[in-house]
Order: sequence, then structure tokens, then C-alpha cells
Amino acid sequence: MIVKPTLEVPLDSLDGAILAAPFADRLELCDDLASEGWTPRAELVRAVRAAVTTSLVAMIRPRLADSNPAMTIAGFTATPRIVEASIREIEGAAEAGANSVAIGLVRADGFVDMDACGRLADVARAAKLEVAFLRTFDLLVDRERGMRDITALGMKRVVTAGVLGWDASVATLAQRIEVLQHDGRNAVAFAGSRRPVEIVPGGGVRASNAREFMRVSPHLHASCRRASVISREELGELHAAMHAPPTSTNSSCSIRPQRAHN
Repeated sequence: MIVKPTLEVPLDSLDGAILAAPFADRLELCDDLASEGWTPRAELVRAVRAAVTTSLVAMIRPRLADSNPAMTIAGFTATPRIVEASIREIEGAAEAGANSVAIGLVRADGFVDMDACGRLADVARAAKLEVAFLRTFDLLVDRERGMRDITALGMKRVVTAGVLGWDASVATLAQRIEVLQHDGRNAVAFAGSRRPVEIVPGGGVRASNAREFMRVSPHLHASCRRASVISREELGELHAAMHAPPTSTNSSCSIRPQRAHN
């Protein structure tokens, strides 16, 4: 079975969403993408929903007065205030027209916060939203346990660069592919009779390397920016690369199907 490739594009504006919609399968909406994003305003979700039919993901990362902006474990550690704010934001995203939310609260010791994430996932599913795990997966101290945990939480997918930490440049592309492939094997192993968590490579995904990442998964996450601005050319080239038929020179990059629902 050949699985249809999907492209998820993170955005923080209506104009960007309208530009990306013809090329993307999902738009991940956030606020202030330059700082790696916070929960989008409900007004943005509502405006994008009115303008496009593309599936919308709302990033859930509350921006409170004392929020830690660091892309570290400390920046995503759950607190009672953050959990309560996240619940309100999930409910607001659902009301505004989102189809999914992406969450990723962790414990101070570097493991998934199962209690906090479980509570948020329950709220999201009660609102008929899919639930995905943020790239905070790359902050975890144990990726194998992390995959077991997000599988137990029933995550639909996880965005990951295949590195430890937020800087994807610390590893070569080949090293990242190896880590991501291991993640994929763990996702299948822990799924049992359920559908495995979808691995969504992100972090420097471009048209030029898309087929390499598709050795891991047909699902990619890319900002499609050039000179820090979303680019129609990059969107088009990445979309074309993802949908190009395998040839004798790239047959090793053919898409590996994921297990369907039983």
C-alpha cells in the first residue's frame, strides 16, 4: 500500500496560510513563528478557517507573563497554570475551527508529562480534535521511552528532527535519518493493534532533501521559508519533490507504508 504524502507547514499569519494552502495538507497555526511559536490567537484560527479548507493544527504553548521562552526542557515543563491555560486554549481553538492541536508538555526530569498531556488530550478529543505531539519530543532524555509514552497517550503524530535538542545542525542528515528510522521502528513496535504514531520529520526540511526524509516517512513538516519569508517557490518545489514518482535513481527513497487501522 502506498501512503499519500502529506506536508504540514507552520504559519503565524493569514496571508501565509492563504499562500501555503494550495500546497499543504495541514497548516500548523501559531503566534510569533520567529520565536518557534506560541498558541495562536483564536482570531487567527477563525480567519484562516474562513479563508481555506485545509486541515488546521493549533499549536498549544501558552504565552503567560512569566513564560520561559527557552527551547529547552525548562521552557516546556508543565505547571498548574500552564495546564489550565492550555485547556482554555484547546477549547478556544476547537471553537475557532481547528481540526487538531499539537501539545508537548514535559517533566523537569526530561520525560513526557503523562498526567498533563493526558489531561490535555482528553479535553481535545472531547472537542473532536486530533492530538499530535510537538517537537519537544527532541528534548526528551530517552526517545524510546518517549515513543512508548506518546503511543500510550494516543498521539496521532509527532514532529521530530531526529536530534537531541532544538538545533538540528548538531547532526548530519545521515545521522538524523538513522535516528528517525529507529523512532519509526519503535512506533510500530509499541503500537500493538493500533495505528503507529506517525513520524513527521521536521527541522530544515527542504525540497532538496525531501526524498531523503521520505525514506523515513511520507509525512513532512517544513516552514518553506527563504530569507526568513515564506516562499511560494519553495512550497511548490517541496510539493513537487514529495509527489515525484520513484525512479531508478531514487528508488531507495520510496515511501514505506505505515500500518492501517485494524
